[in-house]
Amino acid sequence: MNEEIRKLRAEIDNIDKNIIDLLIFRKELSDKIISEKKCNNISVYDRQRELEIVEKLKGEFSQNINPQLIEGVFREILFYSKADNYRINTNNKLFEVLNSEPFIIAGPCTIESEEQLCNIANHLSKSGIKLLRGGAFKPRTSPFSFQGMEDEGLALMKKIADKYSMYTVSEFTDSRQLNELYDLVDVIQIGSRNMFSYGFLKQIGQRTAQDKKPVLLKRGFQSTVNEFLLSAQYIINEGNPNVILCLRGIRTFEQIDSDLRNTPDLATILELKEKTNLKIVFDPSHACGRSKYVVKTSIAALELGADGLIIETHNKPEEALSDGKQSIKPIELERIIDYINKYF
Repeated sequence: MNEEIRKLRAEIDNIDKNIIDLLIFRKELSDKIISEKKCNNISVYDRQRELEIVEKLKGEFSQNINPQLIEGVFREILFYSKADNYRINTNNKLFEVLNSEPFIIAGPCTIESEEQLCNIANHLSKSGIKLLRGGAFKPRTSPFSFQGMEDEGLALMKKIADKYSMYTVSEFTDSRQLNELYDLVDVIQIGSRNMFSYGFLKQIGQRTAQDKKPVLLKRGFQSTVNEFLLSAQYIINEGNPNVILCLRGIRTFEQIDSDLRNTPDLATILELKEKTNLKIVFDPSHACGRSKYVVKTSIAALELGADGLIIETHNKPEEALSDGKQSIKPIELERIIDYINKYF
């Protein structure tokens, strides 16, 4: 090898080591600041401060380096500086469930009746499932489609979940629901359509900042990975680090003639694992849109490192008022549970 190249590479290696040393030192200082903030009941997240850091550096060095590169690099550095706060708290039994990996969230797409939900919850509970999902407010493409049982549905779900010692997972679609029905939902779901509703994401972060209630954020079906992470940041910046990222398939040209409802974004599990400490859940029901693919896709997601699964489960999928084609019966869910018990 050319001697000059060897010398230059040695200098670069030394610079790389110095960069790592500085990152470690910066993290130590950041940890001290965070600790001091917690002692004084000050929010850990200071979005204005982060913006000032980035803008100042862009202004000072934009003649020497691309400002977008500065922004991209420091977004990662700032995220790393808060990494230890991006973990689900362990202060109650719900968080214990969410920390028992991998966990399963299961239940019907839509709450249809007390009999239906009670039947499903009974089966799931006997299988050891602790997280009961069910839609009460369903944002549907067609205004003529069943929109859910709304307030009554959530109250019904909470009643049944309590009966079987389960926790509720359901979607809020507006601030009225968030404020008036907050106590009925243990894990707040934000659907893919609302991933870009930044004002609503801020409201959710503010409302959950005190009790740190977990928020399951679904990836928009046409969003990039970076857009997905930034949407999560809107919630986190308001003081709630307990955001769970949910991959539910994306829309690609494949849908022109594919039997799949979406393109399963399985490899994104690997990418997110590298970019964040947030928990990652995979939704095989929406990713595939066909029940026959759900079990194998679930196993693939677990193999790739997903922390959990959210699966649409119905006692009579052929009679479901919504998404029956992608729902599996509780007995089929046993195949996934058996796999988890065998390999995890």
